[in-house]
Amino acid sequence: VGVVRSKRGAQGGYYLARPPEAITLGEVIRAMDGPLAPIGCVSVTAHEFCPREASCGLKPVWRQARDAVADILDNTTFADVCQREREIREK
Repeated sequence: VGVVRSKRGAQGGYYLARPPEAITLGEVIRAMDGPLAPIGCVSVTAHEFCPREASCGLKPVWRQARDAVADILDNTTFADVCQREREIREK
């Protein structure tokens, strides 16, 4: 996914592949845990067929939940998290 890189050797380790402003929590969570959808039938990237999809009253609710979580995580960068931590420590 291009989030981290590694460098071998005594001065090596892991580091961000891009600036923290360019890495969202959503892409990291998807890379590590897979889709954000709470259930498979509302997943955008790994949709799972359900025989009740056409008549399920809960599907729209799960889709809304997926969209709300994705909106927050896809619009929060590592830089945002660091800034929030700085603000908390300054209080």
